[in-house]
Amino acid sequence: MQLTTLLLVIVAILTALSGIAVLSGAHKGDRLQAFLFFFTTMAALVWAVGIGIFLSIPDDASPAVAHAAINMIYVGAPVMCWGLMAYTCHKYLPGKIGMAILAVACMVFATLIILQPGLLYNGYDLNEVTGNIVHVRQNAFYILYGVYHFIAVGLYMVGLWYAAHSAKLERVKKANLMVLAGFTITGVLALIFDFILPYFGKYDTIWVGILAMSIAWIFHYYAILRYKLLDLSSPWLRGLSRIIVMSLAAIAYLVIFFIIFAALFKVPAPSIQVIILNMLMIIAVMLLFPALNELSTFVGSLASADEVDVSYVVKKLTKLVGYDVNLVELASFLCDHLHFQYVGFVMDGEVYGSKVLKFPPEVIKEVSKLKKSNGGIWLEPDEELARALKKFDITAVAELRDSKGKIVGQVLLGRPSGHISLEDRDLTPIEIILQIVPVVTHPGNHRIKKHLI
Repeated sequence: MQLTTLLLVIVAILTALSGIAVLSGAHKGDRLQAFLFFFTTMAALVWAVGIGIFLSIPDDASPAVAHAAINMIYVGAPVMCWGLMAYTCHKYLPGKIGMAILAVACMVFATLIILQPGLLYNGYDLNEVTGNIVHVRQNAFYILYGVYHFIAVGLYMVGLWYAAHSAKLERVKKANLMVLAGFTITGVLALIFDFILPYFGKYDTIWVGILAMSIAWIFHYYAILRYKLLDLSSPWLRGLSRIIVMSLAAIAYLVIFFIIFAALFKVPAPSIQVIILNMLMIIAVMLLFPALNELSTFVGSLASADEVDVSYVVKKLTKLVGYDVNLVELASFLCDHLHFQYVGFVMDGEVYGSKVLKFPPEVIKEVSKLKKSNGGIWLEPDEELARALKKFDITAVAELRDSKGKIVGQVLLGRPSGHISLEDRDLTPIEIILQIVPVVTHPGNHRIKKHLI
C-alpha cells in the first residue's frame, strides 16, 4: 500500500502543478476558464490526497482522521466534477443554468456527507493486511450521488465536443478533441473503480481512479503545448513544464515497479528476489532514459517561445533526407518549433501551410516573383503586397534555394508565438533551419504523404 500511496501523492502533485501552469500562462481573455481549471485541479488534489490518507492510515488511527479523509474523498469528487463541467460550459446560457443547478446539488451533497455521514456509508474497516475499506451504503442517496457525477462529467464532455465542433481554429479543435480522448479513458476507469465497484463492496482498487486521472492531465497538458493554448515563454513556466514531465516520468517508473513487484513477489520479505527486482529496475530506468531525454527536449523545444532549439529541429530534419516529404506536415512541425503562429511553403504556385489560409492567386504569384535586397534569405515585399500579406498576419517572407542555388520556393511566416515581436527574435537560428529545408524537400514529389515527423 505504501507504493500506491506514493503514486497517489505524485499524481496529486502533478494535478496541482498542471492547475498552476494553466492559471499562470493563460491569456487575458482566457483567465476565467483558466481559473476554473485551476479550481478543478485543487478539488482533484483534495480527492487524491483524501484517498491517499485513508488508504495509508494505520489500524489504530483516530476516528476523526478516518472521517476527515473520507469527507475529503466524497466531498472533493463532486466539487471537482462541478469544476470540470463549468470549465467547458460557462460560456453558454444552458451551461450557466446547469452550473447553477449543479452548484446547489453539490453543496447539498457536501453538507449532507459532512453532517450526516450515515447517509453515504455505515462504517469503515482499518486493516493493514487486507487494506482499509469504507462500507458504502447501497441506497438511493449513493445512487443520486453517482447520478450527479454522471451528469456533471457528461456535460463536461458535451461541452468539450461542442467547443471542438464550433472552433474556428483547427488547433483549438484538435486540442479539445485530444483532451476529450484523454478524459474519456480516465472517466471510464474512475466510473468503474471509484463508484461501481465500491457500491458492490470492492473498495481496495479505488486508487485506480486517481492514477487514471494522470492520463487526462497528460493529454490536457500535451494539448496545451502542442497547440499553443497558453503562453509558456517565461523561464519559470518552462521549468514548471519540465517538472510536470518529470512527475509523469516518476509515475511511469513507479507503475513499472508495481507491475514487476506484483509479478515476482508474493510476500514482502527480503530475499534474492529483492536483488533481482533492483536489477530489473536499473534496466528499466536505463531503458527509460533515452525516451525521457527525447521527451524533455521535445517539451523544451515547444515551450521556449522566444528561443529555437536548433539541434532538435536539425536532428528531426536530417532524418527526412532521402524521403518524400509532406510539406503540410513539415510546415506544421516548423510552426511549432520555430514558434510562429503560421508557416507556409509557396511552391509551384501553391501554398502548403500549417493551417488553411485562402490567399488570392495574384498574391501567391507576386510572392513567387520576389527578389532579395541583400545577401540573406529574407525578401522584402512592396507596400501593396505587404498590405495583402498583413491581412493574413504574415510578418516575413524568406527564400528557399537548393544546394545548387536554384530557387525552389518561398516561406511565409506568421506572427511569432508569445509576447515577442519579429524584430526582437533572434533570426539566426531560424535562417540556419530554413536553409536546411530545401535539402530535405523534394519539390517534384511534395504531394506524396509521409508521416515522418
